Amino acid sequence: MHLVRDRAAEYGVVGVDPQKLSFDLAKAVARKDRVVAWVHSGVYKALDHNKNITFLRGQAEFSSPLDLRVDGRVITVEKSILATGSQPAPASIPGLEQAGFITNDEALKLERLPSSMIVIGAGYEGVEFAQMYARFGTRVTLLGRAPRVMPQAEPELSDMLGEILRAEGVDLHTSAEVVRAGAENGSRYVMVREGGVERRFEAELLLVAAGRIARVEGLGLQQAGVEMQGPFVQANAELRTTRDNIWSIGDANGGAMFTHRATYDGPIAALNAVKSIGRQVDYRVVPWAVFTEPALASVGIAEEQARREGKELKIGLADFASSGRAKAIGQTAGLVKLIVDAESDQLLGGHILGPHADILIHEVVATMYQHGTAESIAKSIHVHPTLSEVVKRAARSAR
Repeated sequence: MHLVRDRAAEYGVVGVDPQKLSFDLAKAVARKDRVVAWVHSGVYKALDHNKNITFLRGQAEFSSPLDLRVDGRVITVEKSILATGSQPAPASIPGLEQAGFITNDEALKLERLPSSMIVIGAGYEGVEFAQMYARFGTRVTLLGRAPRVMPQAEPELSDMLGEILRAEGVDLHTSAEVVRAGAENGSRYVMVREGGVERRFEAELLLVAAGRIARVEGLGLQQAGVEMQGPFVQANAELRTTRDNIWSIGDANGGAMFTHRATYDGPIAALNAVKSIGRQVDYRVVPWAVFTEPALASVGIAEEQARREGKELKIGLADFASSGRAKAIGQTAGLVKLIVDAESDQLLGGHILGPHADILIHEVVATMYQHGTAESIAKSIHVHPTLSEVVKRAARSAR
């Protein structure tokens, strides 16, 4: 929608009248549902075809560390693995429940494009949904409590992403604390404390993207002897919970809450449960990505953290503006930042804002996994013209 409406003429596509374009959200959601159903069917097919797996659907609840009730059926098991995932954290803003709001779940099910939307939270989900709906044509206000969007990202990259969102029409406010919410005259509003002054923002919909907690309600963890650590399941480096015969994986444990992290956890917990080998997780190289455009991706340590730990560093920087491939595809905004140990040249972290950053980050991931150096990237031959050359230039610039 964004490319056709705002940039088609730049590529020589003529005859497109932006004023006559419209977006059918229901059709987009229906397509999304078909893709999700295809993914789910593959998972269930694999379960059904494995004779060693008995697959039960239902609400499970522990009645003891060894006994589970699944919709009234009692099952006694020697060992269990929790893979329950996460859910949106409960709203703590006064008046929000009464005003009514949606979460990321409902935001992916809407069939009518809202005229306006306030997004509360400028982390992973917040920036993705803010940009997505703004490009669809919704008037979006994005409110973040931290001084910048994606506060866990490198400052240069998150500041740049914030400016990109503003340039696309997102009304972004950082250091903005939502103090209360309500509904009035058919619309919803929030009162925000910003710079010591309260301001009122109104919109048709409120989208809350303010964190997640373990999805364990009704699971009977207390009867199982499994303790929580805050809103998450308490598990050690072997993914064993506070009960010796129960393990837990993925989002339910907190930390890096991504599908690929849960996929990494799964085999480790399974081997530990079945073979008692005591294998431990190593989260040193867990990448993450935010699927904005340009995308934001990261792995390893941040510069500020590394300096707090007393490390001597070299910093490699390269922008996409000087990339021939980025220029050709019309996506020149962005930066690659590499964190390198000054003495050993070992790559400690990589941070990318740019086109296909979610793909480019894996060159850094693979290098870091092998405790590799910036020089190994700088001296390796990269295809020209490709975006990966920007990663190579960043490695060459590390000093």
